[in-house]
Amino acid sequence: MHSANVFEVAQKKGWWKPADGPLDWTSVYGDGEFHHPYYSLRRVWRAQSLVAPSLHLSPWVDGPFTRAYAFAVKPDQKLAVKDIFAIHRDYYEGTEFDLTKGLAAGPFGDPVRFEGGAEALSGKDGSLSGVKGEFERPLNIYRCVFAFVNQSRSWLPAAIGGVTWFGPDRPATAVLMPFYAGAGTLPKPIQTSDILKLDRGSMWSAFSFVANQVSLKYSFMIKDLRSVRDRHENRYFGTQQALEAKALALWNKGDKKGAQAFLAKNAEANAASVLKDWWALSEQLYVRYDDGYLNTKEGIAQAVFYPAWWLKLVGYEQGPVSYKKPADK
Repeated sequence: MHSANVFEVAQKKGWWKPADGPLDWTSVYGDGEFHHPYYSLRRVWRAQSLVAPSLHLSPWVDGPFTRAYAFAVKPDQKLAVKDIFAIHRDYYEGTEFDLTKGLAAGPFGDPVRFEGGAEALSGKDGSLSGVKGEFERPLNIYRCVFAFVNQSRSWLPAAIGGVTWFGPDRPATAVLMPFYAGAGTLPKPIQTSDILKLDRGSMWSAFSFVANQVSLKYSFMIKDLRSVRDRHENRYFGTQQALEAKALALWNKGDKKGAQAFLAKNAEANAASVLKDWWALSEQLYVRYDDGYLNTKEGIAQAVFYPAWWLKLVGYEQGPVSYKKPADK
Protein backbone atom coordinates (compact mmCIF):
# COMPACT_ATOMS: atom_id res chain seq x y z
CA MET A 1 0.00 0.00 0.00
CA HIS A 2 1.47 3.34 -1.04
CA SER A 3 0.67 6.64 -2.70
CA ALA A 4 0.25 6.39 -6.46
CA ASN A 5 3.10 8.87 -7.04
CA VAL A 6 5.61 7.44 -4.54
CA PHE A 7 8.01 6.39 -7.32
CA GLU A 8 7.43 9.47 -9.49
CA VAL A 9 8.22 11.94 -6.69
CA ALA A 10 11.36 10.06 -5.68
CA GLN A 11 12.64 10.14 -9.26
CA LYS A 12 11.69 13.78 -9.77
CA LYS A 13 13.54 14.80 -6.60
CA GLY A 14 16.56 12.73 -7.59
CA TRP A 15 16.27 10.53 -4.51
CA TRP A 16 15.87 7.26 -6.39
CA LYS A 17 15.88 5.72 -9.87
CA PRO A 18 14.79 2.27 -11.02
CA ALA A 19 18.39 1.32 -11.72
CA ASP A 20 19.03 1.55 -7.95
CA GLY A 21 16.84 -1.48 -7.38
CA PRO A 22 13.70 -1.70 -5.23
CA LEU A 23 12.73 1.58 -3.59
CA ASP A 24 13.72 1.49 0.06
CA TRP A 25 11.13 3.71 1.72
CA THR A 26 13.17 4.34 4.85
CA SER A 27 16.30 5.58 3.12
CA VAL A 28 14.55 7.45 0.29
CA TYR A 29 11.91 9.28 2.30
CA GLY A 30 13.61 9.49 5.69
CA ASP A 31 16.99 9.79 7.36
CA GLY A 32 16.68 6.64 9.44
CA GLU A 33 16.44 7.44 13.13
CA PHE A 34 14.40 10.34 14.37
CA HIS A 35 16.32 12.94 16.39
CA HIS A 36 19.40 10.97 17.47
CA PRO A 37 21.24 7.65 16.97
CA TYR A 38 19.51 4.74 18.68
CA TYR A 39 16.34 6.76 19.31
CA SER A 40 14.38 3.76 18.05
CA LEU A 41 16.97 1.09 17.35
CA ARG A 42 17.90 0.65 21.01
CA ARG A 43 14.26 -0.12 21.73
CA VAL A 44 14.14 -2.62 18.83
CA TRP A 45 17.28 -4.32 20.16
CA ARG A 46 15.90 -4.50 23.68
CA ALA A 47 12.49 -5.88 22.75
CA GLN A 48 13.94 -8.52 20.45
CA SER A 49 16.60 -9.44 23.00
CA LEU A 50 13.99 -9.90 25.71
CA VAL A 51 11.92 -12.35 23.67
CA ALA A 52 14.81 -14.11 21.91
CA PRO A 53 18.00 -13.85 24.01
CA SER A 54 19.43 -16.81 22.10
CA LEU A 55 19.99 -14.50 19.11
CA HIS A 56 22.70 -12.65 21.08
CA LEU A 57 21.87 -9.41 19.27
CA SER A 58 24.34 -6.56 19.61
CA PRO A 59 23.03 -3.20 20.82
CA TRP A 60 25.52 -1.51 18.49
CA VAL A 61 24.99 -1.21 14.73
CA ASP A 62 26.71 0.53 11.85
CA GLY A 63 24.02 3.10 11.12
CA PRO A 64 20.30 3.94 10.96
CA PHE A 65 19.63 1.65 8.00
CA THR A 66 21.08 -1.43 9.63
CA ARG A 67 19.68 -4.84 8.81
CA ALA A 68 21.04 -6.34 12.02
CA TYR A 69 17.53 -6.54 13.47
CA ALA A 70 14.97 -8.55 11.55
CA PHE A 71 11.48 -7.22 10.92
CA ALA A 72 10.24 -9.94 13.26
CA VAL A 73 11.86 -12.60 15.43
CA LYS A 74 10.61 -15.90 16.79
CA PRO A 75 10.54 -15.89 20.60
CA ASP A 76 12.64 -18.53 22.36
CA GLN A 77 9.53 -19.54 24.29
CA LYS A 78 5.81 -18.91 24.02
CA LEU A 79 4.91 -15.47 25.31
CA ALA A 80 2.17 -14.80 27.82
CA VAL A 81 0.36 -11.47 28.13
CA LYS A 82 2.52 -10.71 31.19
CA ASP A 83 5.67 -11.11 29.07
CA ILE A 84 4.48 -8.34 26.76
CA PHE A 85 3.71 -6.19 29.81
CA ALA A 86 7.35 -6.59 30.86
CA ILE A 87 8.59 -5.37 27.48
CA HIS A 88 6.42 -2.26 27.69
CA ARG A 89 7.73 -1.59 31.20
CA ASP A 90 11.43 -1.96 30.50
CA TYR A 91 14.12 0.55 31.53
CA TYR A 92 17.04 -1.53 30.19
CA GLU A 93 17.45 -3.01 33.67
CA GLY A 94 20.42 -5.35 33.89
CA THR A 95 22.10 -4.02 30.75
CA GLU A 96 24.86 -1.51 30.16
CA PHE A 97 22.13 1.07 29.47
CA ASP A 98 20.27 0.51 32.77
CA LEU A 99 18.53 3.81 33.51
CA THR A 100 18.17 2.99 37.20
CA LYS A 101 21.95 3.24 37.57
CA GLY A 102 24.45 6.09 37.56
CA LEU A 103 24.55 9.71 38.62
CA ALA A 104 21.69 10.71 36.29
CA ALA A 105 19.42 8.32 38.18
CA GLY A 106 20.12 10.19 41.39
CA PRO A 107 20.60 8.56 44.78
CA PHE A 108 17.43 6.47 44.52
CA GLY A 109 17.70 5.04 41.02
CA ASP A 110 15.05 7.08 39.21
CA PRO A 111 14.99 5.91 35.55
CA VAL A 112 13.16 8.97 34.24
CA ARG A 113 15.11 11.21 31.87
CA PHE A 114 13.19 14.32 30.86
CA GLU A 115 13.32 15.75 27.36
CA GLY A 116 13.23 19.51 26.89
CA GLY A 117 11.96 21.54 23.95
CA ALA A 118 13.47 19.76 20.97
CA GLU A 119 15.22 17.82 23.72
CA ALA A 120 17.43 20.79 24.56
CA LEU A 121 18.62 21.57 28.07
CA SER A 122 18.07 24.65 30.17
CA GLY A 123 20.95 27.03 30.87
CA LYS A 124 21.62 28.75 34.19
CA ASP A 125 19.28 31.59 33.25
CA GLY A 126 16.49 29.22 32.24
CA SER A 127 17.04 29.65 28.51
CA LEU A 128 17.64 26.70 26.22
CA SER A 129 21.24 25.60 26.31
CA GLY A 130 23.46 24.30 23.55
CA VAL A 131 24.89 21.47 25.63
CA LYS A 132 25.30 18.49 23.32
CA GLY A 133 24.42 14.98 24.39
CA GLU A 134 21.62 12.49 24.76
CA PHE A 135 20.03 10.12 27.22
CA GLU A 136 18.96 6.61 26.29
CA ARG A 137 15.28 6.38 25.34
CA PRO A 138 13.60 3.46 27.11
CA LEU A 139 10.61 1.41 26.06
CA ASN A 140 8.81 2.77 29.13
CA ILE A 141 9.07 6.52 28.62
CA TYR A 142 7.67 9.01 31.14
CA ARG A 143 5.49 10.84 28.59
CA CYS A 144 3.70 7.72 27.39
CA VAL A 145 -0.05 8.40 27.19
CA PHE A 146 -1.22 4.79 27.31
CA ALA A 147 -0.09 1.21 26.72
CA PHE A 148 -2.01 -1.85 25.64
CA VAL A 149 -1.72 -5.53 24.73
CA ASN A 150 -4.35 -7.09 22.49
CA GLN A 151 -5.21 -10.72 23.14
CA SER A 152 -7.17 -12.76 20.58
CA ARG A 153 -8.48 -16.31 21.00
CA SER A 154 -10.11 -17.83 17.90
CA TRP A 155 -11.85 -20.58 19.88
CA LEU A 156 -14.06 -18.03 21.63
CA PRO A 157 -16.66 -15.66 20.18
CA ALA A 158 -14.93 -12.41 19.16
CA ALA A 159 -16.81 -10.52 21.89
CA ILE A 160 -15.16 -12.68 24.56
CA GLY A 161 -12.01 -13.89 22.83
CA GLY A 162 -10.91 -10.36 22.02
CA VAL A 163 -9.60 -8.46 25.02
CA THR A 164 -7.46 -5.36 25.29
CA TRP A 165 -5.25 -5.04 28.35
CA PHE A 166 -5.09 -1.28 28.68
CA GLY A 167 -3.59 1.24 31.05
CA PRO A 168 -3.38 5.04 30.68
CA ASP A 169 -0.07 6.83 31.34
CA ARG A 170 3.30 5.00 31.42
CA PRO A 171 2.97 1.21 31.73
CA ALA A 172 5.61 0.60 34.44
CA THR A 173 3.58 2.52 37.02
CA ALA A 174 0.07 1.70 35.73
CA VAL A 175 -2.24 -1.28 36.03
CA LEU A 176 -3.05 -2.90 32.69
CA MET A 177 -6.72 -3.83 32.95
CA PRO A 178 -8.73 -6.22 30.73
CA PHE A 179 -11.47 -4.72 28.55
CA TYR A 180 -13.46 -7.13 26.42
CA ALA A 181 -14.51 -6.37 22.86
CA GLY A 182 -18.06 -7.39 23.67
CA ALA A 183 -18.48 -5.08 26.67
CA GLY A 184 -19.81 -2.32 24.45
CA THR A 185 -18.54 0.51 26.63
CA LEU A 186 -15.66 1.60 28.84
CA PRO A 187 -15.77 2.71 32.49
CA LYS A 188 -15.95 6.48 32.96
CA PRO A 189 -12.53 6.72 34.72
CA ILE A 190 -10.91 5.28 31.58
CA GLN A 191 -12.63 7.83 29.36
CA THR A 192 -11.86 10.82 31.57
CA SER A 193 -8.66 12.89 31.50
CA ASP A 194 -7.56 16.51 31.34
CA ILE A 195 -3.87 17.34 31.45
CA LEU A 196 -4.68 20.73 32.97
CA LYS A 197 -6.79 19.32 35.80
CA LEU A 198 -6.18 16.90 38.66
CA ASP A 199 -9.35 14.85 38.40
CA ARG A 200 -9.84 12.21 41.09
CA GLY A 201 -12.35 10.52 38.81
CA SER A 202 -9.72 10.01 36.11
CA MET A 203 -7.56 6.89 35.92
CA TRP A 204 -4.97 8.78 33.89
CA SER A 205 -4.75 11.49 36.58
CA ALA A 206 -4.32 8.87 39.30
CA PHE A 207 -1.61 6.93 37.46
CA SER A 208 0.27 10.06 36.37
CA PHE A 209 0.10 11.60 39.85
CA VAL A 210 1.56 8.52 41.53
CA ALA A 211 4.17 8.02 38.79
CA ASN A 212 5.50 11.51 39.49
CA GLN A 213 5.52 10.78 43.23
CA VAL A 214 7.50 7.60 42.72
CA SER A 215 10.31 9.51 40.99
CA LEU A 216 11.10 11.22 44.30
CA LYS A 217 12.45 8.05 45.90
CA TYR A 218 12.12 5.47 43.13
CA SER A 219 14.06 2.52 44.55
CA PHE A 220 11.80 2.58 47.63
CA MET A 221 8.47 3.73 46.28
CA ILE A 222 8.39 1.48 43.21
CA LYS A 223 8.23 -1.53 45.54
CA ASP A 224 5.11 -0.14 47.22
CA LEU A 225 3.56 0.57 43.84
CA ARG A 226 4.34 -2.86 42.41
CA SER A 227 2.76 -4.61 45.36
CA VAL A 228 -0.56 -2.88 44.58
CA ARG A 229 -0.20 -3.12 40.80
CA ASP A 230 0.69 -6.80 40.82
CA ARG A 231 -2.13 -7.66 43.20
CA HIS A 232 -4.67 -6.30 40.73
CA GLU A 233 -3.08 -7.83 37.65
CA ASN A 234 -2.61 -11.21 39.31
CA ARG A 235 -6.28 -11.20 40.23
CA TYR A 236 -7.24 -10.52 36.61
CA PHE A 237 -5.14 -13.40 35.35
CA GLY A 238 -6.30 -15.69 38.14
CA THR A 239 -9.99 -15.08 37.47
CA GLN A 240 -9.87 -14.68 33.68
CA GLN A 241 -10.82 -18.27 32.86
CA ALA A 242 -13.80 -18.35 35.22
CA LEU A 243 -14.96 -14.91 34.07
CA GLU A 244 -14.89 -15.90 30.42
CA ALA A 245 -16.64 -19.18 31.16
CA LYS A 246 -19.58 -17.29 32.68
CA ALA A 247 -19.72 -14.87 29.76
CA LEU A 248 -19.54 -17.77 27.29
CA ALA A 249 -22.36 -19.62 29.04
CA LEU A 250 -24.62 -16.59 28.63
CA TRP A 251 -23.50 -16.18 25.02
CA ASN A 252 -24.21 -19.82 24.15
CA LYS A 253 -27.70 -19.55 25.67
CA GLY A 254 -28.38 -16.77 23.19
CA ASP A 255 -28.22 -14.06 25.86
CA LYS A 256 -25.65 -11.89 24.10
CA LYS A 257 -26.88 -8.75 25.84
CA GLY A 258 -26.48 -10.49 29.18
CA ALA A 259 -22.91 -11.48 28.32
CA GLN A 260 -22.20 -7.91 27.25
CA ALA A 261 -23.64 -6.49 30.46
CA PHE A 262 -21.67 -9.00 32.54
CA LEU A 263 -18.37 -8.04 30.90
CA ALA A 264 -19.14 -4.32 31.18
CA LYS A 265 -20.03 -4.67 34.87
CA ASN A 266 -16.76 -6.50 35.54
CA ALA A 267 -14.78 -3.74 33.82
CA GLU A 268 -16.61 -1.10 35.89
CA ALA A 269 -15.78 -2.95 39.11
CA ASN A 270 -12.13 -3.35 38.13
CA ALA A 271 -11.75 0.32 37.28
CA ALA A 272 -13.44 1.48 40.48
CA SER A 273 -11.22 -0.77 42.59
CA VAL A 274 -8.00 0.34 40.90
CA LEU A 275 -8.94 4.02 41.06
CA LYS A 276 -9.71 3.78 44.77
CA ASP A 277 -6.50 1.89 45.52
CA TRP A 278 -4.36 4.29 43.48
CA TRP A 279 -5.46 7.39 45.32
CA ALA A 280 -4.97 5.48 48.58
CA LEU A 281 -1.48 4.56 47.36
CA SER A 282 -0.68 8.23 46.74
CA GLU A 283 -1.58 9.01 50.34
CA GLN A 284 0.35 6.00 51.61
CA LEU A 285 3.49 7.11 49.75
CA TYR A 286 3.19 10.61 51.21
CA VAL A 287 2.85 9.33 54.76
CA ARG A 288 5.46 6.58 54.44
CA TYR A 289 8.19 8.79 52.93
CA ASP A 290 7.30 12.22 54.28
CA ASP A 291 10.27 14.61 54.49
CA GLY A 292 12.70 11.99 53.23
CA TYR A 293 12.19 9.64 56.15
CA LEU A 294 10.69 6.17 56.34
CA ASN A 295 7.59 6.16 58.55
CA THR A 296 6.07 2.84 59.62
CA LYS A 297 4.26 1.43 62.65
CA GLU A 298 7.62 0.03 63.74
CA GLY A 299 9.28 3.42 63.75
CA ILE A 300 8.68 7.06 62.87
CA ALA A 301 11.27 9.19 61.04
CA GLN A 302 13.64 6.32 60.29
CA ALA A 303 16.65 7.78 58.50
CA VAL A 304 17.03 6.88 54.83
CA PHE A 305 20.25 8.59 53.87
CA TYR A 306 21.89 8.86 50.47
CA PRO A 307 24.13 6.02 49.22
CA ALA A 308 27.89 6.47 49.69
CA TRP A 309 28.73 6.30 45.96
CA TRP A 310 26.38 9.20 45.24
CA LEU A 311 27.62 11.29 48.17
CA LYS A 312 31.18 10.98 46.90
CA LEU A 313 30.22 12.02 43.37
CA VAL A 314 28.24 15.10 44.40
CA GLY A 315 30.91 16.52 46.72
CA TYR A 316 29.42 15.63 50.09
CA GLU A 317 32.91 15.10 51.53
CA GLN A 318 33.82 18.69 50.61
CA GLY A 319 30.92 20.11 52.59
CA PRO A 320 31.22 22.18 55.83
CA VAL A 321 33.19 19.63 57.82
CA SER A 322 35.67 22.17 59.21
CA TYR A 323 35.87 25.85 60.15
CA LYS A 324 38.91 26.14 57.94
CA LYS A 325 38.41 27.74 54.56
CA PRO A 326 39.16 25.22 51.76
CA ALA A 327 42.23 26.07 49.66
CA ASP A 328 40.23 26.30 46.44
CA LYS A 329 37.75 28.89 47.79
